[in-house]
Amino acid sequence: MLLDRYKNQTRQKSSKKIYELIDRQYGIPKYFGTGADGYHSKLFENLNIEDRHIAELIKKEYERFSNCLQLTAAQNICSKAVLGALGSVLQNKTAEGSIENRLHGGCSVVNELEALAAERAKQAFGAQYANVQPHSGSIANLIVFKAILQPGDRILSLDFTQGGHTSHGGSDSLAESVYEVHHYVVEPTTYLFDYDKIYEKAKEVKPKLIICGASVYPRKIDFAKFRTIVDRVGAFLLADISHIAGLVIAGVHSSPIDFAHITTTSTYKSGGPRGGLILSGKEYQIPVETCSGKLPLFEAVERAVFPGVQGTPYFNNIAAKAVFFKEAVSEKYNLLQFKIVENAKKLSKELIEQGFDVLTGGTDNHMLLLKINNFRDNLNGIIARKALENCGIIIDSFSLPYQYQQNTAMGLRLGTQIVSKRGMGFEQMEIGAELIAKVLRQLRITGAEKFEHDQTAAEKIRQTVKDLCSRFALC
Repeated sequence: MLLDRYKNQTRQKSSKKIYELIDRQYGIPKYFGTGADGYHSKLFENLNIEDRHIAELIKKEYERFSNCLQLTAAQNICSKAVLGALGSVLQNKTAEGSIENRLHGGCSVVNELEALAAERAKQAFGAQYANVQPHSGSIANLIVFKAILQPGDRILSLDFTQGGHTSHGGSDSLAESVYEVHHYVVEPTTYLFDYDKIYEKAKEVKPKLIICGASVYPRKIDFAKFRTIVDRVGAFLLADISHIAGLVIAGVHSSPIDFAHITTTSTYKSGGPRGGLILSGKEYQIPVETCSGKLPLFEAVERAVFPGVQGTPYFNNIAAKAVFFKEAVSEKYNLLQFKIVENAKKLSKELIEQGFDVLTGGTDNHMLLLKINNFRDNLNGIIARKALENCGIIIDSFSLPYQYQQNTAMGLRLGTQIVSKRGMGFEQMEIGAELIAKVLRQLRITGAEKFEHDQTAAEKIRQTVKDLCSRFALC
């Protein structure tokens, strides 16, 4: 074997011979003037040659995704241009720190790239400051905590069991272990925010930071009312808009940028690459007390990014974010956001007609929530999710407010971003609602998470789903 020959040659101190041997065995790639286009061409073909197993799994996922009705609220499709930026030479660049304070050399290009991405983010969201380095929305939240809080400071956020996000201080989260986290809730009859009660809770808790934003909330959030609350109790306001960022860009949902001191979001739920984003509006320079003394808010954020929470940024992701932010200000993207909401409202209406209990009676955004145990006896979110997936319909099982049970989701969360981007409309929402009802009606439930399909009915539904998806290609 080559390795054994290498060891022998090394023992004989004949390094020149082993280099020649390796060159003959594997060859040294020569790119004689092909440039960036040549370097980046045929990436997938190279993967097919070097690691066929991984290439086949990627193809398998493409086929699965293409042939399923994707109705997940926390997922989207990025463009091929975004994918192109992700699979680029930028993956190889290391450069810790902010643009003005890098710790590595050779940063002239990535400095220009990061500045462009931040400028495009500010344009898309109407912000005064943007930091594009966070690796995810959850990391963006941790960066904000590091920037404006001290250990033991109080946070007030939506309870995880009521639809809040775990990074906002859910049980066993890092925030919960470092800070004193308190929670507000939604109303038990309407499942909506009562802003007067949130204010009363804030007066009682006296938090330094209030977080608004949710993983399970299908109605509009009144950022102006949240700002009134924080001003009255002397707190900072963080708006996490990960689920509704695309709607905010398009004006389908009101913007928190000049109401919240800081806004965070993930970039993939709205159609970009995996990653996070931190934004600030007119108050981006207000003084913040930190371990290093008072700093402008944006500077406190940048110090919290590095060395506070992260190391090197992912410059291929930053490039992909820049591509997405350019797409996000286009008329095509903005019209799509309106279509997403209209499809969600239509799907909600059709599910209600099929006999489902839709939380709050509908939706104002991309998301709708089903009290699945009201549809038929012994049905829960786990059974429903698995049964639907067996038939090619992909949704999320989720715990709903006042229905939380450890390890058992009692509801479903659906979203219309992907089906809308693939070109589906009202007719397909009617078909989707009918298929969901058919799948869940034909089940024989045999245990807490066990069920059996009517195989004839299930196969017919699978084929219907496949035929439907074949008419709407991934774009």
